[in-house]
Amino acid sequence: MTSRSLPFLVLLSVLCASSALGARPVPASAADGMAMLQRMEAARIQGSPSALRTELDAQEAKAPRDPMPRLYRAFLALPSDESFSEFKALAVLYPENPWPHVGMGLVYVRWKMLKEASAPLEAARKAVPGFAPALWVDGLRLQAEGKPAEAEARLREALAKLDVPRIRTDLGLVLAGRPGGAAEARALLARSVKDWREQPEALQVLSRLAGEAGDVKAGAEAGALLVALQPHDREAHRRQAEAWLAAGDKVQALKMLERYATLGGAEPTALATWARLSAELGRPEDEEKALVRLSAATPKDVEPLSRLATLAEARSDLAAMEARLTQAVAAAPGRADLQVRRARLFLKQERLVEAMAAYRATLAAPERPVPEAVEETAQLSRRLRLPATPAKGTVEQIYDRVSLGLVALYLEHLQANPDLKGNLKVRVDVDPTGKPTQVVVLYDSLQDALITQGASVAFMDAQYPPGSGPQEHQYVFRPPR
Repeated sequence: MTSRSLPFLVLLSVLCASSALGARPVPASAADGMAMLQRMEAARIQGSPSALRTELDAQEAKAPRDPMPRLYRAFLALPSDESFSEFKALAVLYPENPWPHVGMGLVYVRWKMLKEASAPLEAARKAVPGFAPALWVDGLRLQAEGKPAEAEARLREALAKLDVPRIRTDLGLVLAGRPGGAAEARALLARSVKDWREQPEALQVLSRLAGEAGDVKAGAEAGALLVALQPHDREAHRRQAEAWLAAGDKVQALKMLERYATLGGAEPTALATWARLSAELGRPEDEEKALVRLSAATPKDVEPLSRLATLAEARSDLAAMEARLTQAVAAAPGRADLQVRRARLFLKQERLVEAMAAYRATLAAPERPVPEAVEETAQLSRRLRLPATPAKGTVEQIYDRVSLGLVALYLEHLQANPDLKGNLKVRVDVDPTGKPTQVVVLYDSLQDALITQGASVAFMDAQYPPGSGPQEHQYVFRPPR
């Protein structure tokens, strides 16, 4: 890698400027400096480093002889060429200040230039013997070199001198990867995140360790803190829902799954769990939202549509129920259990023509047969007084066969309404083979829905002679004298 040394003339001018400053500024203590580094990391996680940078600019303007605001700005920008250059310049200006040396060492560690990191860290320890931040960075260097035992020893040394969350966390992370270190790692990380929550890696490892130890509640609580730091990470919400479920908290799991879906999550299992939990907790509106998303994610699965129809029926929204059942039947026409629900809905609404078509589709459907549908279909046929077999033959014969049922219905209705009378005229459109394609009511002064619908079904069932063309049939209903 190319050298990042400042040009000689620049260093000379810096040294000359240094001699004119008078009394040397006092470096920040180890505790104060580490606290500021913690603030910086929190600002990065929260997405607000610019506010801290503005604060440091103001501090420098107020105390231009104090190098710490410049140092902190360099820490805020690491690892970068600019931060390294600033650390190096400040190390020349203030060789007695350990912080620039710590900064250079940390940049080298982040750049994976581990051999180069040793010299500045040694300089920091010479400037302030036993300087805990230098020991901390050296522990990170040893860990990066693949020397976990040595890294652990150095981090323990740093922690003995300065018990702060950052050092606790890094020691905990080292121990978490070592056999037999899980319990102590968990204790260290728990203490650390209690004092400093903006630590995604620590929270993730803590959640894992708690789960491995069988403490699902602690794992879920750590995961909840992690999700709070990653509000737009939908997979984090999905994982956290699983953690809350393992801990037995369905309400929190439901919140996580809803947020997961809001962020665009469409994994069917997660959406199905959201729907199931909503049902278990008695939240039909949430369940419906979940089912709508689940149906979109699994267009070949009609169960979400079936359940949506049930929810619509429960709130007496028959139009929505019909729409969902129509979708379901279109996706799975061979399901008799879905067909019969449409038939019963139409029957309930006295839409008998559609009910009969749906019942017949039910009987023809091969999947999930509904034995009761046979008798229900027969009852509807009797109610409409349909011919025992479809009318066929000449046009006149068809007219006469249908007339028998319509007259029988009329006579029944006269008993309740002796003044009932009127005309009914229909047109039957017929294809070239003689099969009816539709029945259109041209005139209906009788206004008896059962008779009108009975005529429509009977004529649609008829078989006309091929080439008959459209046929018009008229009935005049008058009470017998």
